[in-house]
Amino acid sequence: MSDIEEDLAERRLKIVLLGDSGSGKTSIALKFCTNEFTRQYSPTAGIDFFLKSITVGSYKNVNLHLWDVGGLALHGNMLDKYVFAANIVLLVYDITNASSFEILDEWANKIRGMNDSIEEPPLMALVGNKCDMEHQRTVKKDKSHRYAAENGFPYYDMSARTGESLSLCIVSLAAQVLGVRLSKNDQDFHKPIIIAEIGDTVDMNTIHKVVKRFPNKRHHPISFHSHFPSSKSTVCTLQ
Repeated sequence: MSDIEEDLAERRLKIVLLGDSGSGKTSIALKFCTNEFTRQYSPTAGIDFFLKSITVGSYKNVNLHLWDVGGLALHGNMLDKYVFAANIVLLVYDITNASSFEILDEWANKIRGMNDSIEEPPLMALVGNKCDMEHQRTVKKDKSHRYAAENGFPYYDMSARTGESLSLCIVSLAAQVLGVRLSKNDQDFHKPIIIAEIGDTVDMNTIHKVVKRFPNKRHHPISFHSHFPSSKSTVCTLQ
């Protein structure tokens, strides 16, 4: 296939999201495909489907089919049907819920049992969701990294709420399946700009008092946009 033909060729990849109920599988798929996030939790009954077309390296038209599998499928009789012909399997857990991590071994063993009859087993990856709630983490990083290393899984921490590392994770795995090496520009493109949210209005007079405590010799003065008090997103600039 020539370079031009490769650019125009349409590729289809099936990505299956597995994990305990409440781990955020639906939120991950929704954020990736629509850039939307909702705090309202509704457990997936059976399976949901999502679709997004992306560019991966030299492949300009890669159709990603995301299969969001409900947590109850672990003990059902349809899991092998859901995983059939998958290119990538994401084993998703909630970093604030230790039980969602412990149960991943059952999911992984189920997939391994199917791989014996599959010509091309899917690429399996470990995903720690809700990294925006690091202060509530109950699954230690070294534990999850060790589990991933022992099983040969790529590992990613991500946040379905902020989008942190989410797109980069999926695109990197797609590139690995396609045999494509992502450039630094490609990787940077899939890193979102994270804007921190604040819950309360900040007293600007208090801020100015705190700023005045710092010597102004080698520090840049801090300025805030005039709309700051009425906004839930803080934008701070250095002058």
